[in-house]
Amino acid sequence: MLPPPAERLAGRDGRFPLFVGMVLVALALGFKSELLAAGQVWILGAGLLLLATPALFAYLAADGVRPGLENFIPALLGVVAVAGLSLLVPEWWKYAVVAGLFGTGFFVAARLDQRGLSEPPKPGHLVVQEAVLALGLSAALLVVIVAGVSLPLKLAGVFALGGLASYRSFRVLGEPMPVPRAVFFSLFVAQLLAFFAWAMTAYLYYQEGTFAVMLFLLWYVNRGIIRHAVEASLSRNVLIEYGLFGLLIAFLFFTSLQAR
Repeated sequence: MLPPPAERLAGRDGRFPLFVGMVLVALALGFKSELLAAGQVWILGAGLLLLATPALFAYLAADGVRPGLENFIPALLGVVAVAGLSLLVPEWWKYAVVAGLFGTGFFVAARLDQRGLSEPPKPGHLVVQEAVLALGLSAALLVVIVAGVSLPLKLAGVFALGGLASYRSFRVLGEPMPVPRAVFFSLFVAQLLAFFAWAMTAYLYYQEGTFAVMLFLLWYVNRGIIRHAVEASLSRNVLIEYGLFGLLIAFLFFTSLQAR
């Protein structure tokens, strides 16, 4: 007799996502080829995502257990980041570090998602998942901000990235929200992020790196407040934490503002 689906999933070998992550890193390093134009890099990035998606599904799926959209979001954020940074980072060694972080994040997220589908998550795992999501989102936001596209497309990119990252956070980190509630609150966080991006782009000017950091911090604070409010866990320490992040945002806002 076959064991329960969760037990079969728990027995998956971690060498498979490690191998896939190494393949993704090797392919991502090819994005720095001088023979590739910017448009071709993004096409190859889409191909990278098409390779990572079925590999993740094969690793996370079992009879009675199916991965959700939230399990594929780290790979999407990583592909956006690694493809965009291949055009922005001139030094080979720096980009090699970026590609290595991409492959490592893919492996870690896949491995911990697999464990989360088969057993209760451990506090340390949640911290690592949070760090992987934070790195992917901040890098992807930087790529969208620097991209030479029109303002509506930039805002759409910020909205999509913020919404997807929020959805994963609400579904994977902490007490999982039901899908409808996670979608609703994700849209709320995303529209706030897009609004601030519009206001800071239309009327103000910041260096791209500082801009990306402020957007990430805004996402972190809004997402966190909603999470704790839904879970009824808004304590004094939580309010102090987010208050300090709010002060950091205000500090960056006023000290980094530059004339156009």
